[in-house]
Amino acid sequence: MTPVPLLPSPEAIPAPAWLFHALDVVFFLIHIVLINIILGGSLILLASRFRRRQDVPPTSDVLSHKLPVLFALGINMGVAPLLFMQVIFGHLFYTSSILMGGFWIIVIPLLILAYYAAYIQAKSARIPLVTAGLVVSSLVLLYIGFAFTNNLLLMMQPEKWTGYFVHRGGTLLNTADATFIPRYLHFVTASVAFAGLATASIWTYRKKHGIDGAAEKVATGLKIFGIATLVQIGVGLWFLISLGRDLMLQFMGGDVVATVVFVVGFLSGIGAVATAFGGKYRPTLIQICITLLAMVLTRDSLRGMYLQGTFDTASLQLTPQYGVLALFLIVLLAGLASVVWMLKAGFRSTSGGTAQ
Repeated sequence: MTPVPLLPSPEAIPAPAWLFHALDVVFFLIHIVLINIILGGSLILLASRFRRRQDVPPTSDVLSHKLPVLFALGINMGVAPLLFMQVIFGHLFYTSSILMGGFWIIVIPLLILAYYAAYIQAKSARIPLVTAGLVVSSLVLLYIGFAFTNNLLLMMQPEKWTGYFVHRGGTLLNTADATFIPRYLHFVTASVAFAGLATASIWTYRKKHGIDGAAEKVATGLKIFGIATLVQIGVGLWFLISLGRDLMLQFMGGDVVATVVFVVGFLSGIGAVATAFGGKYRPTLIQICITLLAMVLTRDSLRGMYLQGTFDTASLQLTPQYGVLALFLIVLLAGLASVVWMLKAGFRSTSGGTAQ
């Protein structure tokens, strides 16, 4: 059955599609970094607790007491790209959300549970509560990653919506797709890598302020990043192969722009691994920022390739509302500036302290 008749009619948009596309990419980049640090930090803290088997409060760990703040920021920064994406792809995303509604609707209550768990692990002095908080927050974030991977993959494949007639209760998933497992694992391994780099970043700051043992902990954070990124590169290649010949060849010369972006991201990722194992923080940070931007752009290109012949953003009707858009952008920039100021003030008050 051709998927085109299944597509709902898209709404008119108040500004050119490229603007919402660009905003989606920028805010998704910010959101995914924060979520990666939260999930990866929780997993690293949990693994560290089981490995140490000591009565050492995890509040002494550099990421532990920062996770609740990052959690709140990550959730709020996730709203923006979700809304910008829905302006363009809303008729697809809403449909896929309904088709897997039984799994999708519990995301919000689970997020609330994970948020409380993050506070428990950061504030409690009781070791069992701290461990339970880390377990709950980790499991919830892993589930939400699972749900989002399903939803976004189902959104791009309307031809699979006919599965509704077998799963009428909102239980349609897309786990049988060849790309599902590598997509999901790519997210998980990236989380560990970014948490390692975030740890190295904080200890680099503390090293400048003469905190004892900071240099060794910078090296440890970079090592975690390097190992996780090596695994992620392998998973990424698996992901590329799982796309199938037609899509894979688009990133191997078929689409020049997509190929250049992919190659730049791949090479800078390898370079980041090399500098991380060499204990060089700044080159690692610069290269992984290039990789991250390239991978987000590659993700956006891949979405367009999936939807080619099914939906084209050029077909969207434009009903300009530039005055409202300008007001929105002014408020958005003011809000971002205030958040940056609050974060600087908050982390400045804790980053200079002694940590174990």
